[in-house]
Amino acid sequence: MRHQKNLCDYCPPSGPKPPVPCGPRDWETHPSWIGGMEALNAYGDWVSSFVMPVAFQWIEEHKPEVYASIPDELRDDVGVVIAAAFKLVKELPAYMRGLERSAAYEAALADGTFDPSTTNPVWTGIVKKVRTSTEEAFAEQSSLLGDGDAKK
Repeated sequence: MRHQKNLCDYCPPSGPKPPVPCGPRDWETHPSWIGGMEALNAYGDWVSSFVMPVAFQWIEEHKPEVYASIPDELRDDVGVVIAAAFKLVKELPAYMRGLERSAAYEAALADGTFDPSTTNPVWTGIVKKVRTSTEEAFAEQSSLLGDGDAKK
């Protein structure tokens, strides 16, 4: 993840990074490790390219309140600025509602009443395809690799 601030502004990354920069080549390690590292890299790019600009737009709109507690020499420290903004956000009604809804969600999961059918349907569809493709790829090679369970 690349998070840079300059003169109190967030500087978005110039584009997606290559998958696992300077990491092992496809033949050097376990495919699940490579897939996991590439997925973490993609997540980091998404956070840098989509989430952080939203966060810093909110910070810009609330700049006096956010920066009130930040020493001048730390105004470009991403962690310090996000922490100061989060301290303010935790006091806002939307965050409070989120805490209540989180508790209700956990209770519904526990008692089996949660219906996930409308929650993140696009991401859910992608996850199902990724899992299915991974399982199929390993199943195709199971005669050579076994079932992958080292405990057996």
